[in-house]
Amino acid sequence: IPRPRNAFILFRSAMCEELRKEPVETDHRMISRIIGKVWKTLDATTKAYYNHLAAQEKEEHSRLYPGYRFNPQARIAPPKRR
Repeated sequence: IPRPRNAFILFRSAMCEELRKEPVETDHRMISRIIGKVWKTLDATTKAYYNHLAAQEKEEHSRLYPGYRFNPQARIAPPKRR
């Protein structure tokens, strides 16, 4: 079961949709850095909008999966190197 998205992830998704229209940058690491800086400079009303969307998504997630509880599993073996 996927966890509900938070406000920043929703903002990043919306920004990526806008960036796809104009192929400015293709490196997603750089896109995330740029969007992170934009997120920090946003005004309170825009952040409140995305917080509201995140709350709605969390409520919908609670309705669909009423007994869901995030329970991460510890890794037994270290990750393999590429």
